[in-house]
Amino acid sequence: MKNIEHIIIIGFGSVAQGLLPLLSKHYSGVKVTIFEKHVKKGFTDITTEFSAILEEKTITAENFKHILSPHLNGNTFLVNLAVSVSSLELLKLAQKHDSLYLDTCIEPWDYKDEKHKAFTSNYQLREMMKTYQQKTNGPTAIIAHGANPGFISILLKKALVEMAAANSIVSEPKNQIEWAALANTLGIQVIQISEHDSQVSASVRPPLNFVSTWSVDGLITECLQPAELGWGTHETEMPFGARKNGYALEMLEQGCNVRVKSWSPNYLEFSAYLITHNEALSISEYLTLGDPESPTYRPTVYYAYEPCDQTLDSMRLLDQSVGAENVTKSILKDDIISGINELGIFLISKKFRAFWLGSNLSIGKARKMAKYNSATTLQVASSIIGGMKWAEDFPNAGVIESEKLDWRYVYDITVNYWEPIVSQQIDWKPSDADHTLSFSNFLV
Repeated sequence: MKNIEHIIIIGFGSVAQGLLPLLSKHYSGVKVTIFEKHVKKGFTDITTEFSAILEEKTITAENFKHILSPHLNGNTFLVNLAVSVSSLELLKLAQKHDSLYLDTCIEPWDYKDEKHKAFTSNYQLREMMKTYQQKTNGPTAIIAHGANPGFISILLKKALVEMAAANSIVSEPKNQIEWAALANTLGIQVIQISEHDSQVSASVRPPLNFVSTWSVDGLITECLQPAELGWGTHETEMPFGARKNGYALEMLEQGCNVRVKSWSPNYLEFSAYLITHNEALSISEYLTLGDPESPTYRPTVYYAYEPCDQTLDSMRLLDQSVGAENVTKSILKDDIISGINELGIFLISKKFRAFWLGSNLSIGKARKMAKYNSATTLQVASSIIGGMKWAEDFPNAGVIESEKLDWRYVYDITVNYWEPIVSQQIDWKPSDADHTLSFSNFLV
């Protein structure tokens, strides 16, 4: 077990701000240093309140070793919460200095692939990370562990066990093959990471203002990347122009141009954006049976996201000829007056009723639980805490994804911030005319 004396955070966006009150509870007395490229009005007040050190520095490929190395040692935890700050390079540096590491998604230095002049895909980023992972051991570095990707993979395992019990199947898998076998036994062909954000702001959005309840830069990047999903063995027809990358499918369209049917307990059926996310790929690969090149079983997995109404309006700016210099960016947090963020795992089976398990966290409860949070940011920040605590207790696990963590351990630490947790069986299929679970039947 590690004794953490210093936590270093890269980036001070809405998630990092929401993380500070949780760190003050779970890491009382631990030194916290934050590097942020643009220190905005009010940032210093927040960091001062929680006795954190805030430095206005941009972390780049040229300076990151020089800036971070003096702070890194066996009692340091490096947390990367910035867009376009390389996860791979930072975790390499952390491991070199025997420090623990965590991020909430796999980030490159730049989302432009210079060879193809296209936005880097999550498949490319994850495969590069896997290549490094296979070559090294060392201090624990948890990659892509926020709400989703991250805690949603913890909920996946809980949902599989609960769905099995609801159908009189007794199972407690112990490894990857057993988890995949249980998903296969349950006849699960489609897994959606289903999110519906109904949080409402009291402020009127200016026409050229892009707003989000978590990260504007992060959402824009995801919207402009190609739509990606884990591709199941039951699928017989690929979308036009799509290309298969092993366990993944990369669509021709960007995520902001692909809509799918989904469902949640409060909103019921809704349409959502198929946004590229690491967990769609990691879950699909984790639940694969047989030869990865020619598997006997693999579900189709993707993220179905319907943001709040003001963010939906903002996304129209992506389709308009508006210069980036004319668009302002804002996080919806203090001015939210109502709403919840429904975020769960939705298991859709060819044999049994569909099963949804997840959080119905309201803005009211989020604020009572921790200052400077919305429902969205608290789900992310609390998952970070769960991952950090696991890494402390298991400090020599090497590079690891959420699917490989002890799900009960992380769940028990995090769940209090996500409650109420709702589980529901539902007779739902994407189409009344065609009851197959082919991906084409989910497209809007």
